[in-house]
Amino acid sequence: MNVIGTAGHVDHGKSTLVERLTGIDPDRFAEEKRRGLTIDLGFAWLQLPSGREIGLIDVPGHERFIKNMLAGAGGITVCLFVVAANEGWKPQSAEHLSILDILDIRHGVVALTKSDTVDDETLLWAEEEVKERLAHSSLADAPVVACSATTGAGIPELLDALDKVVGAAPPSPDLGRPRLWIDRVFTIAGAGTVVTGTLAGGVLSVGDEVELAPEGRRARIRTIQSHKKSVDSIGPGNRVALNLVGLDRQGAERGDAVVTPRRWRPTDRVDVEIRVLAADIAGVSHELTEKGAHLLYVGSAETPVRVKLLGRDRLQAGERGYAQLYLRDPLPLGRGDRFVLRDAGRVLTFGGGVILDPLPSRARRDDTERVDLLSALRDVDAAGAFETLLEAEGVLGMEEAALRSGLATVPEGATRLGSDVVSGSRLESLQRDLRAAVAAFHEDHPMEPGAPRAEIRAALAIEPDVLDALIATTSDVEADGTTVRATSHRAAFAPEERAVRDRLVAALNEARFTPPFTKELDVAPELVRALVNSGELVRIGDFHLTRALADEARSTVRNEIAARGPMTVAQIRDLLQTSRKYAVPLCEWLDSTGATRRQGDLRALGPTP
Repeated sequence: MNVIGTAGHVDHGKSTLVERLTGIDPDRFAEEKRRGLTIDLGFAWLQLPSGREIGLIDVPGHERFIKNMLAGAGGITVCLFVVAANEGWKPQSAEHLSILDILDIRHGVVALTKSDTVDDETLLWAEEEVKERLAHSSLADAPVVACSATTGAGIPELLDALDKVVGAAPPSPDLGRPRLWIDRVFTIAGAGTVVTGTLAGGVLSVGDEVELAPEGRRARIRTIQSHKKSVDSIGPGNRVALNLVGLDRQGAERGDAVVTPRRWRPTDRVDVEIRVLAADIAGVSHELTEKGAHLLYVGSAETPVRVKLLGRDRLQAGERGYAQLYLRDPLPLGRGDRFVLRDAGRVLTFGGGVILDPLPSRARRDDTERVDLLSALRDVDAAGAFETLLEAEGVLGMEEAALRSGLATVPEGATRLGSDVVSGSRLESLQRDLRAAVAAFHEDHPMEPGAPRAEIRAALAIEPDVLDALIATTSDVEADGTTVRATSHRAAFAPEERAVRDRLVAALNEARFTPPFTKELDVAPELVRALVNSGELVRIGDFHLTRALADEARSTVRNEIAARGPMTVAQIRDLLQTSRKYAVPLCEWLDSTGATRRQGDLRALGPTP
């Protein structure tokens, strides 16, 4: 479905035409009816000759209500531009065209209303003037249809023209990231809060948990209506009313957005491309600098904004450039969102543009790399933006990468390291750093089996889950428990260390099952650890045995139990000709290896031979 918005100067017959087309009076307030003047947004719908159903947003034309007009224009895809034949082009005609041009609305029909009040020559003159005014705008190709809401003349032709334009307009895409800018909030007795807006970006369903951005208040969708029909689920491009559970009326207002949690993040800083309108579209010549007071309009939201131009200090009428905008009020903005800028002091619409990066780091005016990045982001789709941002940053959090590129989730083929996603060049760099850190440790500690994980993580300044994923992608590095080592690494002993090892092994073999305790050994602890890791020594409690003696103790005890039955610690002590201070840890070691199994005060045969 498409949503059509009206545009045009005050009192040119927009609301009257909408009522003629739809049978619905879009003016909701008594003051609007009393004054014959649209003050706020009005809503209606109709079925076109082809059977397509469309929504209509009627916007106010008076300059005092331009804020309300902008709130409605943010959700439209097709325009019904209204110009009265008896008055012709007027100041608000120009400003409304400026807004539509900035929002890049390329599909529309011009209704030349009140055609019954002028002669043929005047009607022809009015039509030519409209075409001339539109010639350099996004609506340059819009058909012009003369009509009268009073007599009905031209109404069938207008409906046919709308039908063709709507059929040519692209459908609203489903990006998996629904967002509904709220343009109206009201309460229904017994139902609670109802918010309305034009849904874009994804599907909403009854029962969905949603978030009111930017405040982050949570609610649940109780019911959904579109054109006063209840539905269980609805897609993008529709006018929607949501009955929300868990919100007071004060919990939502125009300018808020209904979004799905974690799919959007409010931001107060965005990188953008700005276009200052040419004088032949805006009707005035404007120069944009960082001075002055500016207002930003996007969706149904309005906020003061500070402009920092990038790479230059001003933009003249008709020029484009890049900038970083600082919003007073955070908003849930995304890449590709179009916005309008107004000069608060001169009270005029002078330009706007498109958001290229909704979550950028702070920029400098002379940041040439940032300008190059924004130039690269300008003409790519969401997938291309993901690749461009990732290559520029090297590493991004997965949620941040998706939000900045406009994707619902990170692409399946992306290289993930823990909770991050990395570019190919960044991955290669991290792998080089990992190999270098591990190699440096092996060089400084040749007898150690590997480097402690914490030490490698600190050297690379990465999180534990990232280190685990990095090791898994690096073929010549492996992890073993709490250590990381090169797959080719083996503990190496210098000649003097080999001599110490030989003396230690001889002394332990001579002492048999009454060896010196570890703290009594006159040997470097690093050497002892290396011998344990290599399997030459076995640690048992507070002492060590050679591998041969440990195997001998194991087989001796098991053979005796097999021949005579379960044994006590004292019997095992006597069998191995040792003392209790050795026998107890020996029995515990035998239990832990499965050689024996404890039964009260006895040791029986264990499951492991």
